[in-house]
Amino acid sequence: MQDKQGESTSQPPVVALTVPTILPTTAATIPPIIPSRTTDTATTDASAASATTTPESSMSMEEMMKAVKELEIQMIELKEAKEKLAKVEASYDKSKMIVEEKTREIKTLDNKIKALEKELTLDKTLVEIRNFLWAKIGQSITDQWQSIQTIHE
Repeated sequence: MQDKQGESTSQPPVVALTVPTILPTTAATIPPIIPSRTTDTATTDASAASATTTPESSMSMEEMMKAVKELEIQMIELKEAKEKLAKVEASYDKSKMIVEEKTREIKTLDNKIKALEKELTLDKTLVEIRNFLWAKIGQSITDQWQSIQTIHE
């Protein structure tokens, strides 16, 4: 039998078992799972359980109240921040509208300046004077030409 590999006639393999340990501090705070059969111990167990849970629940209530107050403070801060943001956005919108209005005014003033510069360069005036002079010169030439024709006849 020993000539086969893997087979042994020795003892079976050892299996490790873990046993949970109960700590004395946790046993005092956790109420018993199995109800007791006597009424005296049941009432003392219930009163002990309520005595142990009352300070914990009141402490947790205090913590919860503290957390609620902190949340209320954060909500107030958030509300104030939103109001400040709304004011900043409103002032930004107003300033943006003012800037747009000013740019429109600047464009119209630029157009007026260009028109006035053209008038200052006397383009229109010079054109009108030239037309007037050439009209007078042309009229005087035709008048002289008529007088020359009458003399020549």
